[in-house]
Amino acid sequence: MSKAIFEEMHQLSHNDDQRYRLLMRGVKKRLEEQKQRRCNLIEKIKYHQSYRNQYKNIQVKEWF
Repeated sequence: MSKAIFEEMHQLSHNDDQRYRLLMRGVKKRLEEQKQRRCNLIEKIKYHQSYRNQYKNIQVKEWF
């Protein structure tokens, strides 16, 4: 095997590794963003439910 072919194969392998690392970094970032969005949505839902429950049992009383 000539040295040029070996160097070209090494460069292609190196480029593939870089693409893989960038892809994994992007996937991890995307998953983290989705997780954060879900947590924020859950907090909003809990807040609105507690707010509704707070005023759920209001009773109207007689006026004099």
